[in-house]
Amino acid sequence: MKKDIVRRRIPVTAISSDNVVGLLRRLDLYDDVVKGKITCPFCRTRVTLKNIGGISEVSGKTVLICDKPGCIARAAVLSKER
Repeated sequence: MKKDIVRRRIPVTAISSDNVVGLLRRLDLYDDVVKGKITCPFCRTRVTLKNIGGISEVSGKTVLICDKPGCIARAAVLSKER
């Protein structure tokens, strides 16, 4: 039987570091972060548990932004344009 997935956008202003792992698991990104498979879409730096600066949606896909101020600013500009 096929499962229907209902997704809704929930803006998150801040999250404690204690809750990051749980959020990444819910987004099905945790394993990829731990394995080093995720890169920042702006600077291509590998995103780790220690340098996650933000979570955004680009072209319908959830992406992780590194903690560089320039990358966070670019993500903020893109989200504001939507």
